[in-house]
Amino acid sequence: MIEALEGASSLQLYQLKAIITAMLGDPRRALAARTSLHLGQSVRFADFRDGQMRSGEIIAFKDTQATVLEQGTKRPWKIPCVAMQGYTDAERHDEQANYVPPPEPVSAATQARAFQQGDSVTFDDRDGRVINGVVVRVNQRTATIATGDGGTWRVPFGMLRHVLDI
Repeated sequence: MIEALEGASSLQLYQLKAIITAMLGDPRRALAARTSLHLGQSVRFADFRDGQMRSGEIIAFKDTQATVLEQGTKRPWKIPCVAMQGYTDAERHDEQANYVPPPEPVSAATQARAFQQGDSVTFDDRDGRVINGVVVRVNQRTATIATGDGGTWRVPFGMLRHVLDI
């Protein structure tokens, strides 16, 4: 998918993002996704940190999200139902044979050094909305982010991404 989008302009990418966000926010899509899933089901989902596909098993539900226990690492993920797909036992067997564990997480101290006061950053809130802001304070495990609308957020370093000025 990335290769297909490499030639797109920033405006085209932003327009595509707006269309996708609207489609994923459609309540009918969320309801259809939720009804197609059940406890104990094997699912695939995208790791929002690196875009890699992961697999796991649904262990709990809320309204529009599920808790998935990742295969191999046994790490729990809270994922919107629209961001996962169930698959068959045969596909699960193939997935297990090709399982590649995720990269080891970077220590909190290393992550803290990656961000400094004044850095432009972005992160996704609990509802999946992209929030942009500037680091105003670096704590031991979190950074305080000021947004353009006057709000502030305390965000763990693992959720932050740098915004590069081009």
